[in-house]
Amino acid sequence: MNFIFDLDGTLSFDGLSIDEKSRKVLAQASNYGHKINFASARSYRDSLDMLGQDLAKERVFGLNGGLVYEKGQLILEHKLDYEGYQEALKYCRYYNLPFFVDNSFNYATGIEDYIPFIKMVDPLNLAQKVSADDLKNPIKMVVYLGNHEDLLADITYRTKEMNKFEITYHENEKCLYLNPSNISKASTIKEVIKEPYIAFGNDKNDINMFKEALYAVQVGHYPYLKTYADDQVEADSQAVAAKILELFQNFQEK
Repeated sequence: MNFIFDLDGTLSFDGLSIDEKSRKVLAQASNYGHKINFASARSYRDSLDMLGQDLAKERVFGLNGGLVYEKGQLILEHKLDYEGYQEALKYCRYYNLPFFVDNSFNYATGIEDYIPFIKMVDPLNLAQKVSADDLKNPIKMVVYLGNHEDLLADITYRTKEMNKFEITYHENEKCLYLNPSNISKASTIKEVIKEPYIAFGNDKNDINMFKEALYAVQVGHYPYLKTYADDQVEADSQAVAAKILELFQNFQEK
């Protein structure tokens, strides 16, 4: 059975590390006949330090389904429509909006000090930071609207009219996420994994993944995810580790 874990708010509660209790349980997956996967809004690059050498070799769905790494190698990527990307860049520059763009490993920024997650970008200093115009094959773009939430309706309308993006607004970060059209964690998981899976997640971008899962566990109390969860645990490393082990045992493959 495939088990798929979101990272931030699900396995990690400080944005930097995964607790040793959870690591020890995850290391037991193969003993029960299971395979572990990770699915995050993060890039693979920004997950490496958190996952560590062993877990980083597992299958990682990054950038909300925009790419997949396995055994440390890029095996799949979904790119933003380039014309749409250029239009989004023009909009950000016209209104002086901070933005962040990822491709399969490198990145570009505009007014980066306002990007909420900027301190978690490339902690191992492995990537190249390039200009947004020179970034090849962009996959995910994030636009910070913390100082311009009045523009949310306009930019949402414009991007929907273009029909070239999958868009999600994260209220807690005040960030608009732009992914390739019809691409999400769930769609890429379905593309790569043909069998049923167990999902652990905590936030808005896990909803579609939960909808497609055989069994889904919500970590924490995000209200709009609860409808799609089969079970719920506190956002606590010990509680999460215990639930993972319980499900490893319950879904053990004979």
